[in-house]
Amino acid sequence: MEPSILSPEVAHSVYFRKFIQQLAQKFEPLQIIGFSKNSRINYEQSSFKEGKVSFHCNYCLLLVTENATRIDYEIQDFVNAHYQQGLVTIICHGKEVILEAVKANSRFFISVLTFGKQIYSRDGMLNVDSIPPFVPINGALKALKHYDHRMPLAEGFLMGAAECMANECYGICTFMLHQAVEQICSGLIRVHIAYRSEFHNLHRLLRLCSCFSDRPYNLFLGTGENEKLFDVLVKSYSSARYKDDFFVSKEDAHRLYKRVVVFMELSRSMCKEKIEQLENQANQYRKPKEESEVDHEQI
Repeated sequence: MEPSILSPEVAHSVYFRKFIQQLAQKFEPLQIIGFSKNSRINYEQSSFKEGKVSFHCNYCLLLVTENATRIDYEIQDFVNAHYQQGLVTIICHGKEVILEAVKANSRFFISVLTFGKQIYSRDGMLNVDSIPPFVPINGALKALKHYDHRMPLAEGFLMGAAECMANECYGICTFMLHQAVEQICSGLIRVHIAYRSEFHNLHRLLRLCSCFSDRPYNLFLGTGENEKLFDVLVKSYSSARYKDDFFVSKEDAHRLYKRVVVFMELSRSMCKEKIEQLENQANQYRKPKEESEVDHEQI
């Protein structure tokens, strides 16, 4: 009997379960919850070689740990080395920290625990039945506060980059652009999913942005040329400060600057749209309460 050939989706499912088992055995989390999944199938056809089908899947995962010690970087390094069929972005928080955030009406953690998919559980679930619904009354105000904090910081770094470029300091210019992109990403993430990112890695930040929009990631990555240019930006974070031989060409600095300006404008538009959406949700939440109060007064 010929062995059955698994479909790309099924084969990936088997691969992913083994990966999750490895992850659980290594770090012993209480839970692993998926809050974003983007998959694609690639078909390669040619008259000169055998056709090939490949399946890639990108995930954003929350690891719930027993204590509050943050081990995000260690886990992310493990994931990068062991997951080869796409990308996995990890965030890690202790159980008590998460439950306290839920009590404080955290839009991010309430959404993840309510709508995310539990992929692994060591000793049962967090008590999801007791997770209260998110109260959106102040969502827009909080988002606007973070937007008003992050965007001026990004603008400042962008202005510094322009000054460095005018003085032909292209390495420092690129470092300033890195800082601008980091601030923009952090602002996008706070506004859209209300998560406080505490890491500087631009790859992780852009992948986390992908859980609400592909546009930031696709602006910087997705093609060989874009990835080569983005690599210069990423390396500038440490190399511009600690390596005497770090070099950025005038052409690359100009291209990166233009790209970051476009990213700034895109982010402004995305944030304003999201804040307006949050304002509408708050108004819809208030309306039944106000109508109920009016009816009660009439009675």
